[in-house]
Amino acid sequence: MLMFGHLEFGMRKIGAGLGLVALMVSLAPAQQWENVGSVGMATAGDTIYNNFAVNTAGKYDLSKNTCNNTDPGTNPGDLGCVTFIYRGQSVSYATVRGNDGKIWLEQNLGSSQVATSVTDVDSYGDLFQWGRWDDGHQLRNSATSSVPSLNSPDGLAGSNSFMIGSGTGSWWSTNATSDAWTAKDDSAVTASIGADPCKAVGQDWKMPSQADWTLLVGSETIINPASAYASTLKMPASGYRSNTTGGFTFVGQRGYYWSADTASTGGKYLYIGSANANPSSGAPRGQGAAVRCIKETTSLSTSDIRLNTIGIYPNPTRGILNVEADSKIENVNVFSIGGQKMKSKVSDNQVDLQELPKGIYIIELTLKNGQKLSNKIIKN
Repeated sequence: MLMFGHLEFGMRKIGAGLGLVALMVSLAPAQQWENVGSVGMATAGDTIYNNFAVNTAGKYDLSKNTCNNTDPGTNPGDLGCVTFIYRGQSVSYATVRGNDGKIWLEQNLGSSQVATSVTDVDSYGDLFQWGRWDDGHQLRNSATSSVPSLNSPDGLAGSNSFMIGSGTGSWWSTNATSDAWTAKDDSAVTASIGADPCKAVGQDWKMPSQADWTLLVGSETIINPASAYASTLKMPASGYRSNTTGGFTFVGQRGYYWSADTASTGGKYLYIGSANANPSSGAPRGQGAAVRCIKETTSLSTSDIRLNTIGIYPNPTRGILNVEADSKIENVNVFSIGGQKMKSKVSDNQVDLQELPKGIYIIELTLKNGQKLSNKIIKN
């Protein structure tokens, strides 16, 4: 138990008041109290005690707090935490259940805390080049260098620089649509497959896909940086790093979040601008952008499913989907895999997709309690 000012335990917020009262930390297992600091202590140097830290900038760091590695509950906004090794050190990150029903990190990879505002510098995290991993290049103060002669993930051994260049001299500039960002670690990379940095969180974690971002944006109604921060994911405007100069652009103004999908220009990313959010944007793979990880085991499969009290079948379907739920369904939406809302007819717990072309779609259900669930559907 920690006592001073205002505290919401759950690794979320700690209020001001350090200059008014001393920091008190319980000494487990005995319920004794010891005074470990007072007025001005944060200016003298970092203070760390019983997994609680106050750094020289006066920031209250809960990342060292004990984490029980428990997933969030089933309700949107429920919190959990996960411990993993990042940059060679053990870190604990907050996790959250999004309005899409999935589990996400509640903070950017490489950040020191969950965002407290759109422009919270400590929440920006690192900026990765598409297909690369935790090799040091992602740090905002990393050195820049020209691309290696073997310009692919298997040519990066020993490199920790941010690669800059233009045209064919840009990082992994071939832009083959068959390339992937899915390898479990740097030992598994090839000329066409980069290592997924989210695998550091756990083998059941991954880089989000374009479809994951599309569902998240729709379920959270993200339309600008303010609404991205107001979402359950607390997404800050971390900006991007140029692939040609290594300079930083739109930091504190716009958000750029990679997906694992390729684009004709390089890689897909979620763009959060002043007046829109586009999960289908594309950028050169040498651009540095933020990474926010999603837990793969919460993704819904294309087989008949039940999540909480929902059943959707048959899947694949020839056109008629049956929907079963113990809780009342308030609304049903169908999206293309690219995020476009499609026309559909809903009647008596059935969704009519017969007029839609064959392909893959996303069905989104809104329950009476406000919870949103989504599933990938194959239309034959």
